Amino acid sequence: MTTIYDVSKLAGVSAKTVSRVLNEPDRVKTATREQVLAAMKTLDYSPNASARQLRLGGFSSIGLLLEDPASGYQSRFHQALLTACMEAGKYMTVELFEGVMPDWQARVDRFLTEGRVRDLILLPTLCDFTPLKDLLRERGARAVLIAPSVHDPHFPSVVMDDRAAARQIIEYLFSLGHTRIGHITGHPDHSATILRRSGVIEAYDARGLPRPKPELFASGDFMFKKGIEAAETLLSLPEPPTAIFAANDETAAAVAMVAHRRGLSIPGDLSVVGFDDAPIASAVWPQLTTIAQPYFEMARKVVHLVDTWDQQSTQSGFVSTYLTPHELVVRESSGPVLKG
Repeated sequence: MTTIYDVSKLAGVSAKTVSRVLNEPDRVKTATREQVLAAMKTLDYSPNASARQLRLGGFSSIGLLLEDPASGYQSRFHQALLTACMEAGKYMTVELFEGVMPDWQARVDRFLTEGRVRDLILLPTLCDFTPLKDLLRERGARAVLIAPSVHDPHFPSVVMDDRAAARQIIEYLFSLGHTRIGHITGHPDHSATILRRSGVIEAYDARGLPRPKPELFASGDFMFKKGIEAAETLLSLPEPPTAIFAANDETAAAVAMVAHRRGLSIPGDLSVVGFDDAPIASAVWPQLTTIAQPYFEMARKVVHLVDTWDQQSTQSGFVSTYLTPHELVVRESSGPVLKG
């Protein structure tokens, strides 16, 4: 069985330093901390969870607040974060949360105290809910933000470049001969909605083409039902688009359903592209071309940030934003514009 002394030997530090990394990581230099963590990973060392919880004053799990667990985006991140916690020897405590609830402050207090949670992960839109973040700071809780709309000087964040990803999609559709492209936008309160729409416009500007007319933008709110309405609107235009880029895979699946119902061939008559690479992207027919969010990479980075929390940086307002790469996944739902 691997011991703390085996870790200290491999890392070239004292056993006391290893113990400090486990219990008081903020007091260990970043380089030394990374060295010790690397040794732990190499040796597959897992400290006794019960003993560590006692040393940490009862804080053993990471808290996650979910607004809509049924959504593909949040459920996929939930899975990725659970995996990252398991890999790191941590646990996750999850609570359903709606900021509009009249007693939400009391619910958060109970979640922190009764759930013995000090570290939290905030997904959109909670990562931009300032009253919640203010409350967490008052309670001495720590949070890592996933995809906030703006940099927060008090909380580190992990993001992907939604604007660049959306631009890549449009440039890909340009390469297939599409220029009349419809875009179904997401929820107006999500920063990703604005960034993905901006990416669409930037692609046209970069190609020197006229920007899409307002009629080619329809709101889908990231919801399947709204996606159906948006698709009906776009496909009912006198000159419908030859391709539709939906702001997430659920609304892209809705586009596919409407197209099938109208007797349109995908991708022969209409190319459809989504975003996120949620499970529905590979469950519908034809499977969706989409942007793969780096869920697991982002989740591992979030858990790592919790593990290596830099108290000094958060107090001074110099926390970092970490960018993770995305990937365009080309599947059967996109193809060249038919001639003639």
